[in-house]
Amino acid sequence: MKSRLLALAAWFACATAAAGSFSITPVRIDIVAGRRAASLEIENTGGQTAQVQAERYRWKRDNGGDDELEPTEEFVVSPPIFALSPGQKQIVRVLLLAAADPAIESAYRLILQEVPQGDPPPNTIATVLRISLPVFVTPTGAAPDIIWSVQRDGDALRLTAENRGRAHAFISAVHTIGGEILKAGGYLLAGERRQWPLDAPLDRIVVALRDRAESTIPLSVSPPPAR
Repeated sequence: MKSRLLALAAWFACATAAAGSFSITPVRIDIVAGRRAASLEIENTGGQTAQVQAERYRWKRDNGGDDELEPTEEFVVSPPIFALSPGQKQIVRVLLLAAADPAIESAYRLILQEVPQGDPPPNTIATVLRISLPVFVTPTGAAPDIIWSVQRDGDALRLTAENRGRAHAFISAVHTIGGEILKAGGYLLAGERRQWPLDAPLDRIVVALRDRAESTIPLSVSPPPAR
């Protein structure tokens, strides 16, 4: 058994991973009010021809902050599948089919999935690239409105962010007044509420949102919502 494990370890040490490499611009797709289309450019920066297909999903989050992706026909992608030689570029169009919600931003995910091309060469582990891009359809005047607080549940403390606005926010960084970085960040969709555990009580935090300067936010402490 030991010799077999050593042989397997040696095989993995000699094996290489084969996967495509792509450059994508932009990395987020915004369709603003009055428009129904947007585009992105994909370039094959790897050394092999790759085939890519597009998958479309409606994007929501559950109470735990986990993504919920539901297949959708509310927008189309052209071309939906294409091949790229090394160094080749492809313009991909995103066209909205459904009527935009005038009250609140709609959030989607466009996933670009590399399609495996036959069997990998000897001593090569075949992997495929899967890139997920957010797509936002934003009504006129829609903006995020984040309410920050600390929620106490017994001995547990949680930093809470609730987006009561009509559009998403991207939280770039959160830290204490003393400079300690808190593990809170990422997209906060319209109407979404997220929580992160705290080690100690806080009365203020410093928050940076994308395209906005840092600001100091006072925090109130509240009990958990009634179940």
